[in-house]
Amino acid sequence: MSICRFIASDMPLTEFAPSQEYPVKIDIDKGTIDDGGADDNYHLLTFDSVKDYSDKDYGVYLEWDYTDGRAKQIVEYIRTVLQKTDSVEFWNVWLRSYYEYEERPFIHRKTISIEELTTEHIKEINDAVIWNTPDRLYPERPSFYCLTITR
Repeated sequence: MSICRFIASDMPLTEFAPSQEYPVKIDIDKGTIDDGGADDNYHLLTFDSVKDYSDKDYGVYLEWDYTDGRAKQIVEYIRTVLQKTDSVEFWNVWLRSYYEYEERPFIHRKTISIEELTTEHIKEINDAVIWNTPDRLYPERPSFYCLTITR
């Protein structure tokens, strides 16, 4: 199980891959991983499980380390998608096949227009904490985050 950040839409979404291979530098002594920070060094790949989380039919998940430059590209990607549909969702979830009643996720939702969307919104969803125990009675409940962006 792991964290997944994805974009959901009512229309098919285009995948994206970097224009070139970028080396990854791992420093075990410092405990750091550096992917070079190039703005196009991320992937958008088809997310087949979108219906498990959203009413939307199509999704792409992000494989990335957040940078402001990459977030700007995601904002533009969403802007392009919204030329053909009324809304898009940007999610941060924990992948899991099913939940017992007491373990179901607590979903934090927010809606904004594309004119309001900034890289800060993308960063906020990207950095949101899944295991923050929002429900004291059921501490095993994860938090999911959904930012709906409208035309």
